[in-house]
Amino acid sequence: MIKTATSEQCASITVNGVELSVSPGHSLIQALWKTNHPLFKRASCLEGVCGSCRVMVRYTDESEIRMALACQSKVESGMQVIFPQHLERQSPAMQSHRYQLQTSTPAVEQLHKIFPEVAHCRHCHGCTVACPKGIDVEAGVTLINLGQLTTAGELFVNCVMCDLCVTSCPEDIAPNYVALYARRSTVINKPLPANLAARLQALQRGELKIEY
Repeated sequence: MIKTATSEQCASITVNGVELSVSPGHSLIQALWKTNHPLFKRASCLEGVCGSCRVMVRYTDESEIRMALACQSKVESGMQVIFPQHLERQSPAMQSHRYQLQTSTPAVEQLHKIFPEVAHCRHCHGCTVACPKGIDVEAGVTLINLGQLTTAGELFVNCVMCDLCVTSCPEDIAPNYVALYARRSTVINKPLPANLAARLQALQRGELKIEY
């Protein structure tokens, strides 16, 4: 049973079509926790890092729908909140970050083989508008299509893998996974620092012992 805030000063909000009375002055996560709302099995870090609490929000007297993270959004009376469903599909794009990177094949060639849909970007700005972290996602996809993987990867440093850019794309591009692959492919082809390489080799030879 979902509880309502007991304070005399309550904020009325709508969450996935259900009207709730919650405590004002808190983040959406904190306020809804107090109501025992079932959606909070998805909350993890509470610091805007994991992306698991991504929401769509419309504030009172605004027609615009904003993308945000519930743990970073303060309660305002009259706000409408939707928690989008997490992706259930298991497409190659969703799983490509697990693929083995090949150092013998150019990174750009590998990326376009795994993510052929990335070349079909319509430049509709949907992914950029959907990003709750303010990343210029479309610019990153454009750079990837131009073969500038390192520069593209740098744009996604603050990405929290919330998948909102994926759900907004009419071409089924997964920009966050494409960027993750680009970052990994550029790193794997760089030589290890000499001291790190020496330490790893020593570990493989059993010359280093770790005491607990």
